[in-house]
Amino acid sequence: MLESKAQDLNQPDSANLQGQLEESSRDFINSLGRVADFFGFNRLMGQLYAVLFLSPEPLTLDDMVKRLDSSKGNVSINIRALERWGLVRQIYKWADRKNYYEAETDIWTAISGILQERERRENSQILRSLTHSIEALEKVSAVASGQEAQVADFYLMRMEMLRKLLQFGDHLLEKMVKGGQVNFTTARHNSKTGDEHESSFSEPEIQVLETEVE
Repeated sequence: MLESKAQDLNQPDSANLQGQLEESSRDFINSLGRVADFFGFNRLMGQLYAVLFLSPEPLTLDDMVKRLDSSKGNVSINIRALERWGLVRQIYKWADRKNYYEAETDIWTAISGILQERERRENSQILRSLTHSIEALEKVSAVASGQEAQVADFYLMRMEMLRKLLQFGDHLLEKMVKGGQVNFTTARHNSKTGDEHESSFSEPEIQVLETEVE
C-alpha cells in the first residue's frame, strides 16, 4: 500500500505537463514573432508560421485566430503573404469547404522563399534606381568641365562602387536560392577589388560549390 502511494507521488502530474508544453509552445511562437519583427516582417507573420510549424495537422484560419487571439482579417492577410513567400501552403480536404494550411518545414526552402521574394526584389529595385542615377551623372560628366567635372566623376566613382557591391549581393543571393554552398571568406576577399581612388573595379567572383538539394 505504501509502495503504491510512493509510486503515485513519483508519477508526473498530467495537468502540470500539459501546462509546461503549452508554455514552451507559447514561448516558441512569441520568439518567432520577435525574430520576424527584427528582420522587418510583421510580428504576427512569424507567430503564424510558428503555430503551423508546431502543428502535426493542417489548421484553418479559425484555428489560428483562436490560437493567437487575433482578428480573422489580419490572420488572412498575413497567411497570404506567407503563401506568396513559400513559407505556408494551402491544403484542400475532400468535401470540406474550409481552407487548411500547413507550414513549409524544409527550413532551407523557407529561407530561399524569403530571399527570392523579398531580398532579391528589394535589391533589384535599388539597383535600377542607382543605375538611373549613374546614367544621369554620365550625361552631366560628358559635358561638364573644371570643378563640376571633378565632382561628377567623384559621384560616379562612389555610385559605381555601390552598384558593384549590390550586383555582387544579387549574384550571391541567386546562388543561395539555387542551393549553392557559398564560401563567404573567399567571396568577401574577392569583392574587395578596388578602393576609393579608383573609378570602378572588376566584378567580384563568387566561389560556389554547387550542391544537390534534397
